[in-house]
Amino acid sequence: MNTYSLLRKLARSIRAQNLFIAAKEINGIRIFKNLYDLSKLQEIYLSNLYNANAISNDIILEKISEHVFDSEIMEDAYLLWKRKNMKKINIKDNKQNDVSLITGKHIKFPKKV
Repeated sequence: MNTYSLLRKLARSIRAQNLFIAAKEINGIRIFKNLYDLSKLQEIYLSNLYNANAISNDIILEKISEHVFDSEIMEDAYLLWKRKNMKKINIKDNKQNDVSLITGKHIKFPKKV
């Protein structure tokens, strides 16, 4: 397993996600000892934490299935799809989208005001 995959796996862990959420909400909690001049590995790890958190939130909100975490390719594909569709939603005016990634569930995106 390569370093990048290990960082991803670590970022998806419950402990890492709990620490990440606490660090976002409480200023005194830090993920790393250094606050500035992050290494490339630290930057990749932070990016993976943000991505795993975004996917977890969408799973909790039942926008997607938990099977997205089954492989790295599915995670990347979902994040790309989400970014692409969010751009489309921001471009469209007064159109309602109904998208489903879970059988029997529909996403109702809000109308742009």
